[in-house]
Amino acid sequence: MTYEHWMQVTQSMDGCIEARNIQWQYSLVSMQGDRSICVFQVPYTDAVREAYREAGMPFQRIWQADLWLDRDPTNFPQGCSLAIAEVNYDSPMTKAICESSKHQAKGCFHELNVQHAFSAVSMDGTHSICVFSAVTAEDVRSLYRKIGQPFERVWKATFIQPNTNNTSPAS
Repeated sequence: MTYEHWMQVTQSMDGCIEARNIQWQYSLVSMQGDRSICVFQVPYTDAVREAYREAGMPFQRIWQADLWLDRDPTNFPQGCSLAIAEVNYDSPMTKAICESSKHQAKGCFHELNVQHAFSAVSMDGTHSICVFSAVTAEDVRSLYRKIGQPFERVWKATFIQPNTNNTSPAS
């Protein structure tokens, strides 16, 4: 998925998001283009639902999240490859629990050459999107299995953000 292709896919949204004062921050788009996570700065969460419905764009869920950053995503190069883990929790995840888990799993991260970049955690702490720098999605699945953390799915994504000075990696 390239920046140009993603812009073509989402162009029907332009007027809908502008009318609601929604600012697109970046998207994580699956390599196949069949799954995406879009991060917006919005006055209220329902504005995104309204915009998607008006534009006829399908969505699975839209939720407000807290960003827990190890690395600022806006500094990623356009088109970089990341691994995404979608996780649901029986007990709410807190930042303290997350940091403790990462510390305990430090050896596994190193062994599998996986680096946590950031997480978007729902306000109630029951689900999250965890973003990693990893060679393969299987490396992240292995990490979760080694630390005993269940996950819904793990997939590779391309990072796409609006008008940036960052350049695309060489093909």
